[in-house]
Amino acid sequence: MDIRNIKEPVPQLSDSDILSSMYELGLEQFNGYKEIEKLPVYPLDINNPKSQIILKDFISRVIEELTEGFESTDAVVDIYQKHGWNNDCLTEEEYTEVLNHLANANEEQADALGFFFTLLIYSNILPEDILAYNNAKNLFEVMAIGVKELIIKYPDYHIKKYPILNPEDYVGDVDQPEWDKLVSYTPGFHNMSDLSHEAEKLYLWEVIYELNKARNFLKCRPWKQTSVMTKEIEFQESLVKSFYLYMGFLALNGFTTQGLFGLFFKKQRLNLWRQQTNY
Repeated sequence: MDIRNIKEPVPQLSDSDILSSMYELGLEQFNGYKEIEKLPVYPLDINNPKSQIILKDFISRVIEELTEGFESTDAVVDIYQKHGWNNDCLTEEEYTEVLNHLANANEEQADALGFFFTLLIYSNILPEDILAYNNAKNLFEVMAIGVKELIIKYPDYHIKKYPILNPEDYVGDVDQPEWDKLVSYTPGFHNMSDLSHEAEKLYLWEVIYELNKARNFLKCRPWKQTSVMTKEIEFQESLVKSFYLYMGFLALNGFTTQGLFGLFFKKQRLNLWRQQTNY
């Protein structure tokens, strides 16, 4: 059972509603896991050593999912490098393998996003706080700001890519409904190249670096006899900045606001099913 089995239609939302709706989906998903993992209520007391252990754990979970997503796109690149990035040279088995890796790369983003929302919820950061940080009106603008930050940092990596997911190159006979279904759970990473994959790694580094900066504000250590007060505003700002960068990373890899919402909606529904069935 994975997101490809989710049949529930994805709600159609305006850009102004997507971020808050995703936050609510994340909250609903977290409430289920909170009972399973026996986690405390939110928001956390950021100066409590036990709370800091939880926050660091969720930062690590986000980073782990991002790394797993990169491993999947790395596997796609390995296959295409053997054939000079020519879709026509791939066997049907190889292209099926590509599609599976792409599906996993996308699903890892939904997992990372779920843990990211838990981190924001625990840190008392609301959707309106995310928007206010850069005077953004909606998720589209959050993505655009993140894209700008990354392109300024790495101007030489915003280059042409080779099409990976293209209905004309799909192996076998595909009708429109099947193609639409494929794109619904694989909304990103449709185009790649050697250089763009290197850029993917650099962009991820910026996201992970900012997450680790946030973690470094959590100074309470189990072995310390005295507590250190956390710079809460700076901690929250680093989390929000990393969220902007992550949204920019997704946009640069082909995700739209609607595509990202659809992917997260499907994964949230899958996780709720897992919670309800003790999967």
